[in-house]
Amino acid sequence: MRRYRPVLFFLCYFLYFFTFWMVLAYLPLVLKAYHFTDKQIGFAIGLNSLSSVLLVLPLGVFSDYFSPKRTLTLGAICFSGYFLLLTILQDFYGVCAAVILGGLGAVAIRVILMSLYLKLVDSTGRGKKVAFLHLGGYVGFGSGPLVGGYLFEAFGATFMIKGAFVLSIMIVLLTLLIEDAPPLAFSFKDYKKDIKEPNALFLMALVFVLGTHFGAEQSSMSLLMKDVIGLDKMEIGLIFFALGIWMAILVPFAGVLVDKNRKMFLLLIVGLLISGCFQFVTPFAGSFCGLLIIRMIHTMGDTLAILETDVLTARLYPAARLGGNSGLIFCVRALAIFIFAVFSGWLNQTWGYKFPFFVNGIMVFAFSLVALIYVVRAFRAS
Repeated sequence: MRRYRPVLFFLCYFLYFFTFWMVLAYLPLVLKAYHFTDKQIGFAIGLNSLSSVLLVLPLGVFSDYFSPKRTLTLGAICFSGYFLLLTILQDFYGVCAAVILGGLGAVAIRVILMSLYLKLVDSTGRGKKVAFLHLGGYVGFGSGPLVGGYLFEAFGATFMIKGAFVLSIMIVLLTLLIEDAPPLAFSFKDYKKDIKEPNALFLMALVFVLGTHFGAEQSSMSLLMKDVIGLDKMEIGLIFFALGIWMAILVPFAGVLVDKNRKMFLLLIVGLLISGCFQFVTPFAGSFCGLLIIRMIHTMGDTLAILETDVLTARLYPAARLGGNSGLIFCVRALAIFIFAVFSGWLNQTWGYKFPFFVNGIMVFAFSLVALIYVVRAFRAS
């Protein structure tokens, strides 16, 4: 049996999202306990994405040219180092340094794992195959904060982060078992040609808008749940768990839908419209159940948009250059996350934890509506 069988990728993706969100879901609360200001929290959270912006493209190109597997293992080691440093450092600059290292490791795992998977699997039924990988991610996204919330409540933040560090070592070991893809000779001019394609530019614009809403959530969601809605750490973990399982249930159906859909960008835009609408509605939740219902509808849009983004990336770019081009798409998304995480930190400190959701919801919905009109007109003209 070949070593790139989907289960290895599934496990890596699951453990990555599990450990990443096990800590990130509560990191704003941890930093608040360290007496960071809201602006500092927004900046520190955003640094995770900023380091991705600076390094994801070189890492992606390097994985195409050299060895995706070795680059992936190096990234997994950096990811583990991030958790180790967080158990030691509690000052602002020390945490920022740890987060930068974590951003480097996270982007290497997220981008190279997906691009390597797409290089090794057959292109037939790509939507369902990508959905299988996303399934592992969503289960990790849901169960990580649930376990993290329990550990945080029962044993404290340091114990929670140490648990993530131990589990992240398993990612390093699993990357050693994955088969490598042969490096291919290429010219950097080929990447420039890929980027200039109109569909590729349009995808980047949509991914940037998608990324802004992640920035708002990462810097503000746990603070909104705790300080505005009044949830405790276990209830916050249950929200993440329910949403992760919900998205895991949805994603196989989304994969079938993506495979059947022949209208490029339509599902991505529809997903953004749903996401933007219910991003705006989120602060109106006044209870656990109300928030859960709103976010379940919101994540229906997320599931479609995220899956369609990965499938379109594989469809629009040549397989030989998927590492670098996937890195570019992630770079656009990470830049948007950084900008809106920092902006949300300022909004939180100035206007309160509800305001980033209002601003971002209006922005995402308005842009997506314009994009939908553009795409529908293009369909009619063709």
